[in-house]
Amino acid sequence: MESEFVPVSREFKSHVTGRDGAVLNTIRQTSRAKITSTDGDEEGFIIFGDAEQREIARKLILEKVVSFF
Repeated sequence: MESEFVPVSREFKSHVTGRDGAVLNTIRQTSRAKITSTDGDEEGFIIFGDAEQREIARKLILEKVVSFF
């Protein structure tokens, strides 16, 4: 299974995760990808899945970040 890192700054991660992880769980269900959050030097999410799953998850994560503005 391939993986991909999507950088998301700390200030926007909670917007992507949602209350009690609800938004992130919806992204997981929609994309069928496994998604984990990273902390530390590189904030963001690691997406695991095939190319289509990763593409859908990346798009949904970035849409949430952009919708914050």
